[in-house]
Amino acid sequence: MAENVKRLWRRPPLRGAMLVHAAVLAGYLLLTLIFTWPLVLNLTTAIPGDSFDGWQNYWNQWWLAQALVDRLVSPLYTDILYAPTGVTLYFHTLNPLNGLITLPIQWVSGLILAYNAVVFISWVLAGYGMFLLARWVLGVRSPAAVWAAWLAGLVYTLSPFHMAHLLGHMQVMSLQWLPFYLLYLLRAMRQSRDGRPWLRSALLAGLFLVFNGLSDWYFVLYLFLFTGLVIVWQWPAAVHRHSRQGGTVNGWAAFSLRMLWVAARPALIAGCVFVVLLSFWLVPMIQEARQFQFMVRPPADLYVLSASVMDFLVPNRLHSLWRPQSFTWIGNQIAPISERTISIGYLPLALAVAAAGMAWRKAFFWWAGALLFFMLALGPQWHWGNITWESIPPAVAAGQEVASWTPYALLNRLVPFMRISRSVSRFALMVQLCLAVLTAIGLHALLLRWFNPQRRFRSQQLALLVGAAAAVVLLAEYWVAPYPLSLPDTPAYYSRLAADPDARAVLNLPMNYDRPGYLLYQTVHGKPLTVAYISRDDPRTLTERTPVLQHFRHLGDDIIDVDPAAIAPTIFADLDVGTVILDRYKMPGGLEKEYTEALAGRIFGDQPPLFSDERLTVYRVTAPIQRLPYLQLGPQNWGPLVVNEDGGRQRALTGSTATVEVIHASEPVQVAVRYRTATGDGGGGRIWALDGQTLLATLLPAPEGAEVIVDVPVTAGVEKRGLALEPAAAGNVQIERLWLQ
Repeated sequence: MAENVKRLWRRPPLRGAMLVHAAVLAGYLLLTLIFTWPLVLNLTTAIPGDSFDGWQNYWNQWWLAQALVDRLVSPLYTDILYAPTGVTLYFHTLNPLNGLITLPIQWVSGLILAYNAVVFISWVLAGYGMFLLARWVLGVRSPAAVWAAWLAGLVYTLSPFHMAHLLGHMQVMSLQWLPFYLLYLLRAMRQSRDGRPWLRSALLAGLFLVFNGLSDWYFVLYLFLFTGLVIVWQWPAAVHRHSRQGGTVNGWAAFSLRMLWVAARPALIAGCVFVVLLSFWLVPMIQEARQFQFMVRPPADLYVLSASVMDFLVPNRLHSLWRPQSFTWIGNQIAPISERTISIGYLPLALAVAAAGMAWRKAFFWWAGALLFFMLALGPQWHWGNITWESIPPAVAAGQEVASWTPYALLNRLVPFMRISRSVSRFALMVQLCLAVLTAIGLHALLLRWFNPQRRFRSQQLALLVGAAAAVVLLAEYWVAPYPLSLPDTPAYYSRLAADPDARAVLNLPMNYDRPGYLLYQTVHGKPLTVAYISRDDPRTLTERTPVLQHFRHLGDDIIDVDPAAIAPTIFADLDVGTVILDRYKMPGGLEKEYTEALAGRIFGDQPPLFSDERLTVYRVTAPIQRLPYLQLGPQNWGPLVVNEDGGRQRALTGSTATVEVIHASEPVQVAVRYRTATGDGGGGRIWALDGQTLLATLLPAPEGAEVIVDVPVTAGVEKRGLALEPAAAGNVQIERLWLQ
């Protein structure tokens, strides 16, 4: 019996190593098929998820093929969304690596199978990457270590966090590259500390960091912070190693810096690889982030999308036995379910505690990482129980910054561009990663203690039984099958539209908010979209700037006073709109349906529709007899539309200068401005011509509101005409109405 037990801890022969890896991969694949059931029965007909963000990522794969193969252009800019201006995709969740990997599948078998291939690649490789990382941390390759590492892979890849983002966040569910980066970074750091060749491991760490960047920029932020933690941890280890080997210290400062270099140089090499290979994307991102602020979300988002302590501790919200009642369990009550399903699991937590007690030298660093990211996931205001709208500070809800001293708030002030991220609870991913490693450490320590060769009535079979029982308990905790699927709801008309020779843009209605379904339809008809859906609204697009689009967007007037039905033919001609499609399935009722259909009816009058059925009404846009002049807001420094209790509407001047363009002004015109200012010295401002040289009017302090009429000159050789509004202080001038006299 003792010989059998010893065999449990013996390293497997080399000839069996490939079989071990094959069995591990097969196990993850099998469990992925089970947990995503019935996806395997619908690989070419449906995608997993809730029929929302999934179609955006579906479009991402299609656009990547369009850009790189059919058009031979950069995929980071597209002219077929928000036509005719187009839009950059620097801050869009493009995750191009997934599109590149599945491009052959898209060519051969279509987009749906390509999307589902990403799912299986992510789940299998996430488990396998964690298996490799956990086994390296354990430092042995015995069957017991293999079993413990395999369980760690399950904790990571089948975690509630991972399964929740399968609802449609392809960029977040592509978390398989994080453990590979950490594995090679840690390996390179140890090799550097021990004086062994480390460059190859550092370069591989850089490559996997690139893979993470091409999947989700959130991952790069997390790994940046984790790498700093690793360096802080490795630095004393390098000093201790040098001292233990009899190294001399000639000056403490110089010695410390040299040891810091030994600890940090693999990370610096990995970072250089990342910067060089992704410079084509990083450089324009940084330039835009320095010039604009549209990618920075309102302060309230950071509170809404933070985690509560109880979100980590409640059972899995997506568990088949408890959903949807579990969606209302204690924790965050206002974030989408995908952002607050971050349950750790009780078995991983118990094994992590066991790791702290039985193998604390290995467990200490991973517990430190878990606690750090746990605190970050709680956001700028810690909540132990429920997060509700009432728990958000009123000043934050009003759009103001509020000082906070939580770890997240401090990093938000210190780390450049961190404000671009908004889903704070996603820091829970790193908590899950650390807990997965701790699960392996804890299970391995328990097996070593319980099945010691000196103890009686222990056997290899019993050890394997305990490991199998742990896996069963974990799978029971994480169980989510059957998983919801989304069938493409593309109306048959869009295939007919694809054959239409009219290459002009399509305006989909309703458009009071952006719907990813319109991106799905574009993959069929291929026409440009006037209004679209991307991860960060770009103010340079025309959705919030141009009349008619503004009316459909806000289901009513904006601050530009104009008859939308009268100006619509001119607007449609300027935007090169050829087809307007009303989709009744997208507007079930209320003002959304009433206003949209009423305005479309006024615009097209008695014109018969090009196509109509129980769902769609399609109109062909004809050229106007004459293009009328109209006003259009400039691309910067306009606050969001605010509707007052009395029905009045206003936009704040949020920066140093906001512009109003006069379109089709062939002769001098007059523009009337109704405004309201704050009291005191901060009120007021000036109105300039667009050339910035001619002062047209002064905005006097007017807390109760005032009007001013200015003449807009027509200067020869100047293409754009209009006004430049310059407030005395940003945010202290509210524009209530703009109109042509």
